[in-house]
Amino acid sequence: MPLTDAELWAAALGYALPPVIAIVQQPRWSGAIKGLMMLAVAAVVGLGSSYFAGDFAGKSIVTCMLAAALSIGIAYHTLWKPSGIAPGIEQATSTGGAPRAV
Repeated sequence: MPLTDAELWAAALGYALPPVIAIVQQPRWSGAIKGLMMLAVAAVVGLGSSYFAGDFAGKSIVTCMLAAALSIGIAYHTLWKPSGIAPGIEQATSTGGAPRAV
C-alpha cells in the first residue's frame, strides 16, 4: 500500500522536529514526560499534515500521527541524540533546576 502525501509530509516533518522539540524540553524532565511531549507534537503534526493535504478523515489522521511519532522517535535516537545536537539544545535552553557542570 503506497503512502499518501499526508503521511509522507508527517514523516518528513517528524524527522526534522527533534531539535525544535528540544527547545521546549528540559533536561530534568523524566523520560515519561519527554515521551508525552513527543506524542503531543506527533498528534499536532498528524492533524496538520492530514488537514493541509486535504485528507482530513479518521484513518488518515491516525496514520499521519503514527508516521510522525515513528519518525520523531527514529530520528531522535539515530541522528539527533548521538550527534549531541538535541541534548545540547536542551541544555542551552534549560530554565535551570539541573546541576551545572563546572
